[in-house]
Amino acid sequence: MKQLMLSFLCIAGMTLSFSAFSLSDSDQDGVPDMKDACPDTRPGARVDAAGCEKKTEFESICLSTTAGEVYPPSCSELSELPLNFEFAKAEVLFSQWKTLARLKQFLQRYDVNLCLLGYTDAMGSLDLNQKLSAQRATAVKQILVEDYGFSASRFIVKGMGSESPVASNEKPEGRASNRRVEFVVDLNR
Repeated sequence: MKQLMLSFLCIAGMTLSFSAFSLSDSDQDGVPDMKDACPDTRPGARVDAAGCEKKTEFESICLSTTAGEVYPPSCSELSELPLNFEFAKAEVLFSQWKTLARLKQFLQRYDVNLCLLGYTDAMGSLDLNQKLSAQRATAVKQILVEDYGFSASRFIVKGMGSESPVASNEKPEGRASNRRVEFVVDLNR
């Protein structure tokens, strides 16, 4: 009876040890060590089914330049990079931060200076729109400098008022498109 009990405990112990080993995940990436091809991934990294860190692709952005060209030179067409604002406001909405994250990648990759051009719709006086458009561009610069750590000297802020609309100001959708900040690579500095 003792021998039977001892055999049972040995088998149970081996099974438990094997199960514990097979489910251990020393780098805590969600892939058990037995199946982890990359057992030392950094904490919080996104991994594939084999436990190896996923590479994040740089999403290329193509911006216009002060010379009317496209930057970087390898680009063939301009990127859509909308950064829009609510009516009569200069606060950057949380929903717009994805655009700023793309711009951050661009600025980390390319050592260029940018003109931040703020615009409004045609509602309101010319003077008010001029001030509001400059405030919008300044709000974007503030995020790029204070939150993303770029040097303030890399940015020029220009308030363009309601000039150069990208859509008709007759309908609300068009006015919403015109309340924006655009990014232009400054090749003159």
